[in-house]
Amino acid sequence: MKLQTLELKRKTLIALGVAATLGMTAGMTACKRPDGQMSDSAAADAPKESASLGAALDDTGITAKVKENLSNDARTESAKIDVETNNGVVTLSGQADSAKAKDAAEELARNVAEVKGIDNRISAPSAIDDMSAKADSAASNAGEAVSDAMITTKVKASFAADDQVKATAIKVDTDDGVVKLDGKVASDTARERAITIAKGINGVKSVDDDKLKVGSSS
Repeated sequence: MKLQTLELKRKTLIALGVAATLGMTAGMTACKRPDGQMSDSAAADAPKESASLGAALDDTGITAKVKENLSNDARTESAKIDVETNNGVVTLSGQADSAKAKDAAEELARNVAEVKGIDNRISAPSAIDDMSAKADSAASNAGEAVSDAMITTKVKASFAADDQVKATAIKVDTDDGVVKLDGKVASDTARERAITIAKGINGVKSVDDDKLKVGSSS
């Protein structure tokens, strides 16, 4: 009886071992096929990886083309613009000198055929800021011109009121606070007097007297 029981146990263990071996062999066969072929799951993932690599290469090419467009255009060549591309969508960031430069950057990016979309994050002064800056510049230039005209008028008036200076023989011109005297006076004393008067006018930065000569006027 004991011998029969032991024999039964031995056969059972052998059967279990064979079953386990067959199971492992089947699993290995499913993972690794003959001739070095990939498993079904690996084969399914391969197209996805290939597509991802292709998209990355396309994005790199798009970025290079956009950067080239920006650097070759006078409207954007001085702007500091960063370019990134993800799945054909171009993101522009950085700083532009004006709203027009910002718009130009977007236009140049869209000119690249492969671009699917634009995310324009470039910082730039608004159109209102541009107008305000131009207005300030114009006002500054106008103020400078008025000041020069006023200086010229004051110099001429001072010459006319001085006995030693013959005002009608001296041409007075002012540019950015620099008074230019051109003409002839009767004597060295009159010449020095004219220069002194011009230097004493408020707003005068300097006097150019190279063309102010001594002699009789024609």
